[in-house]
Amino acid sequence: MALSGAAEPPGTYIEAVQQRLRADIVSGKLAPREKLRLSELKNRYEMGSSPLREALSRLVGEGLVTFEGNKGFRVRDLSREDLADIAYMRTAVETFAVRTAIERGGMEWESGIVSALHTLIALTRDTATDRASLDAWNDAHDRFHEALIAACGSPRVFETQHRLAEHHNRYRRIFMGDNLPRQLLIDEHTDIADAALARDADRAAALLGRHMVVTSDFYARVLAGSEQAASSDAVSSELE
Repeated sequence: MALSGAAEPPGTYIEAVQQRLRADIVSGKLAPREKLRLSELKNRYEMGSSPLREALSRLVGEGLVTFEGNKGFRVRDLSREDLADIAYMRTAVETFAVRTAIERGGMEWESGIVSALHTLIALTRDTATDRASLDAWNDAHDRFHEALIAACGSPRVFETQHRLAEHHNRYRRIFMGDNLPRQLLIDEHTDIADAALARDADRAAALLGRHMVVTSDFYARVLAGSEQAASSDAVSSELE
């Protein structure tokens, strides 16, 4: 359905296209380093240059798009350095938040963790490898991490965690099908939940930090393999 924007306030209109652009970047529909030409985006999203430019500028602020002088806008590239930085920041934010949530959380917080873990375990065991199934798993994974810190009491911390998780999510979705062993994923998230529900803040924070390292190291290896394969293909093309 086209976004007409005629009956919407400009801010709402820009936010709508910003959300669509963000979703297409995180899902990989707009590929890493892809040139974001306004002429092409106007046709794709059926809107004018001004709201698109404003939406892209906002996504530069979120770190999903880059802008260089006369070169214009591009989707931010993937890199092992960026992945490590995301993990570093997520660890800092989520370990702080889970400690606070453990201190403040009540029955509703505990129930949210149990429910989110149940869904995540079920999908981890049974999810197929098609796009829709893996998208559902990614959503359940993010809901679990949100449930852990839901009682932290800070909207800004929650918003920061959401944006960082979204950056992490881009790596998972682009390398769809590459993931840690299912039982390891179940065990890691169950251990984190158990520690949080037992009100063991030190253990919950330590397990969360280890989970970030394990996950990011795994995708760093996947990314390195992808880069090596691309390099080999380029050399082969030159020799042909």
